[in-house]
Amino acid sequence: MTDVQVLGTKGSIREISEANFVKDLDKRIRHRTVLPFSDDRLAAVAAVSAKLLEKRASLPAFVTHFAFWTRKSALQRLKESYLRRMPETTQARARGLVFHLPPQNVETVFLYSWILSYLVGNANVVRLPSTISSAMQSVCDLFLEELATQADETQLFVRYDAASEISAGISSCSDARVVWGGDAKVDLFASLPLRKGGKALWFGDRFSWALFKGEALAVLTPQECHVLAQRFANDIAVFDQMACASPHTLYVVGDAAAHSETVRAFLADLGRSIREKQPPAAAGLAIRKMTEAFALASTGEVSSVLWQDDAVTGVFAEGTGRRELRVGGGFLQVVFLPSTDDIPSLIEEYDQAVVHFGFSSTELNAMAASHIGQGVSRWCPAGTALDFDFIWDGYDIPFELSRFVRVS
Repeated sequence: MTDVQVLGTKGSIREISEANFVKDLDKRIRHRTVLPFSDDRLAAVAAVSAKLLEKRASLPAFVTHFAFWTRKSALQRLKESYLRRMPETTQARARGLVFHLPPQNVETVFLYSWILSYLVGNANVVRLPSTISSAMQSVCDLFLEELATQADETQLFVRYDAASEISAGISSCSDARVVWGGDAKVDLFASLPLRKGGKALWFGDRFSWALFKGEALAVLTPQECHVLAQRFANDIAVFDQMACASPHTLYVVGDAAAHSETVRAFLADLGRSIREKQPPAAAGLAIRKMTEAFALASTGEVSSVLWQDDAVTGVFAEGTGRRELRVGGGFLQVVFLPSTDDIPSLIEEYDQAVVHFGFSSTELNAMAASHIGQGVSRWCPAGTALDFDFIWDGYDIPFELSRFVRVS
């Protein structure tokens, strides 16, 4: 029978048989929940945040962002928001045991959903990928040390053979399951029953795009353009543009003849900003970007290609329709739109974020209101696409992982 490896402090690993692990979850761990936003759990998360921020100069940007997101003042605001949104005559409880399955390509994202589940009082099992970066391992180690200090045995970071039946066993006694990854991974776990009344949160394949107003881009000073490029680089460069919220297409509202050179100058500035943030793209990715760009050019659907180096590749499309191609590493298709009236026709059900620049709040709300069907769960300013929010993909995660008791 396959063993489950439970990670401990200082690199220690405890191996437990599948049967005993699932039995312990069902009979003991699942029942050891606490009230949402307990002082002990808030303090534990804030303590890890403080330790990370002390050495933020040496940390990757995505870890530093997580540390800021979980600092003491941010956690207090999160608690206040949760309590403020609670219906009257209602008490909140933890849902129970939550099973988390992180993605392979965006390491930090599972930490956010686990933290939210932890803060609302749940017991949690996190199946870690077979390999994680040293930066992520250090974050996990800090949390394991803090949990050990509090003698908290309800937060389990585990590894086991993916081909085993362990996921089915854990699911059978879980009150909720959070799956991050592609649609194939979502489909794989969809067939595994949860406990009666259990809830599944799926974060499958998504596509995101950017929407800039040409007129607003044209009036920027060189310094303002550089600031925008640096912000947009945060959306593009981190995780090699493979995060679901990273835009792959840039729609520009305005006439191509009037704004093409402005957009080309912006993309050149974007390339410089990306080079400031990270090393050159891997050779294989650089070759793929070039291959895809010139393959598109050969179809006659492209008016020009911006290829300066391996930081940014811009493909300027002919026509105004939807363009959807995930290449990564700074690959953007640029499409000019006559007006915002075209926006609803661009949206697909699996779209996640629209990363915007240059529009007023009134314009943004009007565009969002123009589409009432499925698709697009976030409209966010350039530079904030990867800023995690407790409402993600349409889920209010703290509420989804809570149970509510009506007292009347």
